[in-house]
Amino acid sequence: MWQLLGRCTCKLSLLLYRRKIRQALSLHRRGEVRRDGLAADHVCSRLEIRWRARNIHPWDRHRTREESEALFVEQALADTEAAVQRLFERLPHIDVIELSVLEPASEALIASGTVHRSALNATRPPLLSVGMRLRELGITYRFAARDRRVSGARDAAGELCVR
Repeated sequence: MWQLLGRCTCKLSLLLYRRKIRQALSLHRRGEVRRDGLAADHVCSRLEIRWRARNIHPWDRHRTREESEALFVEQALADTEAAVQRLFERLPHIDVIELSVLEPASEALIASGTVHRSALNATRPPLLSVGMRLRELGITYRFAARDRRVSGARDAAGELCVR
């Protein structure tokens, strides 16, 4: 029942958003005599967002460096996928999200991309890997070294992981 109510609320929010756009384009509200106005040909709402990835949980910090790296990569990718889905769910008027994900302790870019709502809603082959699902959406990622040491460790998705 709550899901139905949530969906109805999202649809109502979207209708109100579109109505506000139509009202802004109707010129007769400026005191003109004519009742015609501008007709929108295409409307696209875009969200640009940047966030920092989370560090692994403190109870996992005792693990080896390679295990910690793998956990960080897995967590960062899963967090990115969840954030994109939630943003589209909670902001029904947004059509495109341009995102950037930064390292927790530096300005290093680890993931970025542009995701279209249509790509998220499109039927895609069921992919088991979070990394491949993100690539299907248009998000690329690369994990770089925090301490600038180079190691040959690779993450589960095959990306070079040298943190």
